[in-house]
Amino acid sequence: MRSRRFLLPFSAFALLLGSCTKHETAVEAGNREQVLHLGNHDEPADLDPHPNNSGTTGTLLSSLFEGLVIRANDGVTILPGAAESWDVSPDGLTYTFHLRADAKWSNGDPVTAQDFRDSFLRVLDPALGCEQANVAFPIVGAQDFAEGRSKDPASVGLRAPDAHTFITILRHPAPYWLGILAYTGPLWPLHRRSVEAAGGWHQRGGAWTRPGQLVGNGPFMLAEWHPNSVIRVVRNPFYWDAAHVRLKEVCFYPLEDENAEERAFRAGQLHVTYRMPQSKVAVYERDHPEELQIAPDLRLSYLTFNVTRPPFTDVRVRRAFSLAINRDQLVKATLGKLGSPVTTLVIPGTGGYTPPPGPGFDPAEARRLLAEAGFPGGTGLPPVEFTLNGNTGVTLLLASALQAMWAQNLGVHVSVLPCEFKVYLSTLREKQFTLLLDGWGYGLDDPRDPLELATSGDPNNDSAWNNRAFDAAFARSDAVLRTAERNAAFDTMNAILVREVPYAPLYQANQGYLRQTSVHGWQSNRLRSVDWRELWLEPTK
Repeated sequence: MRSRRFLLPFSAFALLLGSCTKHETAVEAGNREQVLHLGNHDEPADLDPHPNNSGTTGTLLSSLFEGLVIRANDGVTILPGAAESWDVSPDGLTYTFHLRADAKWSNGDPVTAQDFRDSFLRVLDPALGCEQANVAFPIVGAQDFAEGRSKDPASVGLRAPDAHTFITILRHPAPYWLGILAYTGPLWPLHRRSVEAAGGWHQRGGAWTRPGQLVGNGPFMLAEWHPNSVIRVVRNPFYWDAAHVRLKEVCFYPLEDENAEERAFRAGQLHVTYRMPQSKVAVYERDHPEELQIAPDLRLSYLTFNVTRPPFTDVRVRRAFSLAINRDQLVKATLGKLGSPVTTLVIPGTGGYTPPPGPGFDPAEARRLLAEAGFPGGTGLPPVEFTLNGNTGVTLLLASALQAMWAQNLGVHVSVLPCEFKVYLSTLREKQFTLLLDGWGYGLDDPRDPLELATSGDPNNDSAWNNRAFDAAFARSDAVLRTAERNAAFDTMNAILVREVPYAPLYQANQGYLRQTSVHGWQSNRLRSVDWRELWLEPTK
C-alpha cells in the first residue's frame, strides 16, 4: 500500500505542544491512562478501508477493522483474526475459514460469513473503482467481475454456506494467500446495514465513516475525528479479544513534516513518531539511542513516467532521465541512514528473491539517448512538470536534488509541482501528470507485490504502461509453485522493466522513527504491521 503525504497545519501542532511546560505532558498522562499518542504521517482522505491507498491510513484503519487473519508484530507470523481457524484443500485452491462465534461488530451485531462475501464483492465492484481490487484476483472469477466481463456475483469463488463458514476458491495455488488476506484494508469486512443507511455501499467513503456512525470489528472504535488535527479511537468492548487489549485509547496525529513531528516527540506529546529528520539521526544516536529506531522497511521510492504524455512516450527519454540520476549521491545528500539506493522495482531480498541490478548512473549514455530522441542537450524537449506528494522535508530535498542532476547531466529544466495528499491521489487516478515522485509500501513480502504495479490495467499502474510479455511472465509467476520457476519469471519481468523504464526506482526507505521507552510490545518490522493487542504503556523505572 502507498506511503503518501504528511499533512497537519501549524495550529494542530500548537495544540499538541500546549502553552505551559509545567503541565503534565501527553506522554506522561498517556502512560498513566493507557492512551497512546502516535504520529500518523497522512491526514486520511476518508476511513473507508476498501479504496484506501495509503499505508499510514491503513495503520489507523487496522485499529478499527479486522480481517480473517492478521499479522503479528513481527510482520511475518499469520495469526487468527475474525476467523479462529481455516482449512486448505490438498490442491491448494480452496480455503475454508471458520469464523469465531463471538466475533461481533462494534454495535454488538454478529460478524458473519455473508459480511465477508458482501465486502469482497464490494471491493471488486467496478463502480467503486478500488485501486487495491487486484489483491483479490487470485479468486476464481474475481478479475472478470472487477473488469466488467461478468456481472454475476455467483461467478466469483466466494461462498458463505452458513453464518460462520466463509470459503474462497482460487484459480491457481497461491502460497501467499493468507498474507494477502492480512493486507491492511482491501479484504476487510464492512457492516453493510450501517453503510447502506448512510448511502455508501456503492460509493467511496461517506457519512458512515464519521464518529458515531462507523461500525467496525477491530479492537477499537472511532470516537473523534477533527480533520487535520487528531483522530481518537477507544477500546471496543464488543471485540472478541477485548480482554487482551490493554490500551484504553489511541490518538493519531497527522504532522506537517518530520521536523514538527520530532519537536512534538521531544516535548513529550508523542509516544511514537512515523518518521524523523535525517539531520537528527546522529543527535539521537549520541544522546538518546534508546529512543531511536532504524530498521529495514519494504517501502520503495521511485519515479513514475506517464507514458501517455510527451516526452515520456519515448522510452529513450525515460531511460535518459533514469541514467542521469546518481542514486548513491541522492540518498547520501537527502536521507543518509534512512535510505538505501536501489535500481529495481523489487527490493533485493524480498521474499528471498534478489533481482539482477538495473542500470546505474551513466550520464554520458543518458545524454546520448536524449540526443537520439531528438533533444540534444535538452533542446526542444516539451516542458516537464514534476509532481510531488507534499512540499516539506525530505520531499523537497529529493525534488531539488533530482532537478539539479537533470539540469547538470541532461541540460533539462524540470519544474516542480507540490500537491496536498487528496489532490495528489486525484492526480494519480486521473493520470493528470507528466512525471511523479511516487512511493509504494509493500503489503506482502513477495516480489509479486511491487511487480503487479506494472501489469496492464492494474489500478495502481500509474504510468499507464503495458506490455504483453510482462503480463505473461506475471501470470506465469502466479501459476507455478516451485521457487526456481517463480524466480525465472521474476527475472523476465525485471529485464523488461529495465529495458522499458515505466518506473525509475530510487531508494528503499529504512524505517527511522522515535519511540518513547514507555511503549512496550511495539516491534519494528519490514511491513510495519501492528497487533494492537500486544501494546501497552509503562514508564521506565
